[in-house]
Amino acid sequence: MNEISIDYVGIVFDEKPDAVPYKYRISYKVTQLCLIMKICGRGSVCSLIKLHMISHALISNDNMRSLIEFVNGSNSLPVVRFDPSVNRALTYAMGFGLIEQQKNSRFKLSDRGRLLTEQILAVGDLMVAEISDLSLLSKKLTERMVDEIEYKWRARDAKD
Repeated sequence: MNEISIDYVGIVFDEKPDAVPYKYRISYKVTQLCLIMKICGRGSVCSLIKLHMISHALISNDNMRSLIEFVNGSNSLPVVRFDPSVNRALTYAMGFGLIEQQKNSRFKLSDRGRLLTEQILAVGDLMVAEISDLSLLSKKLTERMVDEIEYKWRARDAKD
């Protein structure tokens, strides 16, 4: 049996800093969900699908424009991507005590979450683009509209 000799002296393992883009950081996504609930939720309450819809709309100007056109009466359904990071951020937000799940399965901003959003809004230079887009949408996307979209998806895409 032949043995292979390796000279470990010349091998160096250095940790390299890998910057994670801000949109993929859990702290960003948790804060984004809190702002969605504060600005777009009636009574700071949103369904899971509504959180996904608005989070997806915040990805690009085209997505947000499509959602705003829908709430303003356009008949075309907005495209929505269900992103696992929303679910993961929601779990973290609940763990941090920023969001609570209600008995009807909707999510509500807790007092701690409200304080966080109020502080972000008061600073004025944090998440400016997101706050601007959310303010344009405001409370126009109702849970009834979300239910209507979900119904149309099921009717169009469900197979017997």
